[in-house]
Amino acid sequence: MKQFIRDYLTFNKRERNGLFVLLTIITLLIVYLSVSYKFNKPEKVDFSKFEKEIEQFNESAQLINDSIKQTNGNKYKYQKAEQEQLIIAENTESVENTQPEYFNFNPNNLANNEWQRLGLTDKQIQTIKNYEAKGGNFRRKEDVKKMYCIPEKQYLSLEPYIQIPIEKKVFPNCEAMKSETKNPTSANIIVELNTADSAQLTKIKGIGPFYAKTIIKYRNSLGGFVAKAQLLEMWKFDFDKFEEIEKFIRVDATKIKKININTCTAEELKHPYLNWNIANAIFSYRNKHGKYKNLEEIKKTDLVDDETYRKIAPYLILE
Repeated sequence: MKQFIRDYLTFNKRERNGLFVLLTIITLLIVYLSVSYKFNKPEKVDFSKFEKEIEQFNESAQLINDSIKQTNGNKYKYQKAEQEQLIIAENTESVENTQPEYFNFNPNNLANNEWQRLGLTDKQIQTIKNYEAKGGNFRRKEDVKKMYCIPEKQYLSLEPYIQIPIEKKVFPNCEAMKSETKNPTSANIIVELNTADSAQLTKIKGIGPFYAKTIIKYRNSLGGFVAKAQLLEMWKFDFDKFEEIEKFIRVDATKIKKININTCTAEELKHPYLNWNIANAIFSYRNKHGKYKNLEEIKKTDLVDDETYRKIAPYLILE
């Protein structure tokens, strides 16, 4: 056993010499690697030329992208302008050299030649006639404005001349007439909207507590009514309801509360016809340019269009 261990765990002279040489080589390599960095300084590589080439490439790519965007943008603008020209041409054909002739008119079933006198083109007239053929009817002035073929500016020219008579309801049987005459007080009463309370409003046939409360709430937000038709602006108050009560109400426009635009704050300009942006613009314009000399100056804010001015003007004063 001892001989076996001796044979595998002992070295002869030749093996010992070889092991010594190997350890010497390993030691020299370790020493060399530890000190070689002090003698061999790495050569610096100049990347400036490469970076300059990359920069030139990026600039070229940006120029190409800008050129493509500009080309596409010009193409889009040209197409848009061309479409606008076509629309203008369609809306002005056959009346290009014709001066509109304004007169009071009922837009329902108005003859083609009467529409032409008012300055409408054949295409506009055909659109209106198609609307009527499908059962369409103009029940108030604003319905004319809803026709997409009539631009805003043209509607404002026509609006003062639109006359739509209020249709009178015909009861299908005498029972309805009897129910209306059961209470002679409610049938004959006339209520002034700007001073009436809930009790007075509910005396009107067709006005219950809900509508009475809604009318008073909207009256307070407006500052008073200047016209009966403003009731149609209320939620759930349709034209049928308006027809039902119209003969029992009146409006005294002298009772409305007016806002002095030369002394009010932007908060005091709060009104259903003016959103915050418009109210703030009116207030800011006064601070910048001084007091308003006339009401129409509020249009200079560029946020007050003709329709907004028409609605809000009765509620404004200058003092």
